[in-house]
Amino acid sequence: MTSPLDDPGFLPFKLDLVGRRVLFLRLDAAQRREAAFLDDRALPANADGAWVPLDAVLARDVAAVPSADAIFHIGHCGSTLLSRLLDSWPQLQGVREPLPLRTLAEAWPGLDELQSRLALAQAAQLLRALWSRWSQPLPTQTRSVVKATSSCNGLIAPLLQSQPTMRAVLLDMPLRPYLATLLKSPASVHDAASAAGERLRDLHSRGFADGIALHALSLPQQCAMGWLAEGVRFSAIANGEHAARVLRMDFDALLAQPREQLQRLAAHFDLDASALDAALASPAWGRYSKAQAHGYGRDDRAHDLALAMERHGVQIAEGEAWVEAVMRRHPQLADLAT
Repeated sequence: MTSPLDDPGFLPFKLDLVGRRVLFLRLDAAQRREAAFLDDRALPANADGAWVPLDAVLARDVAAVPSADAIFHIGHCGSTLLSRLLDSWPQLQGVREPLPLRTLAEAWPGLDELQSRLALAQAAQLLRALWSRWSQPLPTQTRSVVKATSSCNGLIAPLLQSQPTMRAVLLDMPLRPYLATLLKSPASVHDAASAAGERLRDLHSRGFADGIALHALSLPQQCAMGWLAEGVRFSAIANGEHAARVLRMDFDALLAQPREQLQRLAAHFDLDASALDAALASPAWGRYSKAQAHGYGRDDRAHDLALAMERHGVQIAEGEAWVEAVMRRHPQLADLAT
């Protein structure tokens, strides 16, 4: 039997750092295209897969394939829609939220600690090995675009460093609609709060979080802090040494000016502009991106946001006030975070 390491039909599907193994799962082109999340929700009925020892993955030479490009984002800001719009280019394979990338991102901040299950060099090699496999599309596609989970933003800089041809989009939105989007869904608030610790750590490392303790922040404040931290991180990356390979995008601008924003995206990823009309006519605009069977268009989103702003106005104001207070202490953030 051919090893999953030799067959691009298998994708890295789970990373077990305790057991030091990687689960590879066979997914065909239709299954990859349909999946909004490459985790247990994407498991086919009769899954074909195998666990491979981590040492075998680390020992394998990384395939010489063009690097996948990437979409990074702040969460609940239209990244799945953006990824599905890219499906309008027939040569692109979308790889949405692969779970091992999230597992590696969770381990990354602690690599220099005694309890880390990976040495720094092992983690860097594992990131290259996983990214190489996600970069290998199935025929007849020729390129891949990985949409990461929002908790993976700590890997943007390491990936730009290790993948010299990778281009990245950094997607976010203004604070008020972001807070409204989160607060209308307890699950979304939970997602943002779960990512708040890493985001606070990053904000602190950049000199903007002295005296801020996570336990002292309310949930709306944690959501607002996460928005600020990611804005600062995105700004630093977009203006850093890899600036030419980074494009910042605003989801509200995508909805308001779809052709202009998709033209920017196509130019950044070096895509043929002839598919723009197909992207603008994509049925993804009128569906809930994470569950394509459900209709959900721009008018639905606008209605939901208006209702959320009315129902959660107090909490939104609390989050906005917290960001304003931090910006008064650090006026330079007004430019960095937007």
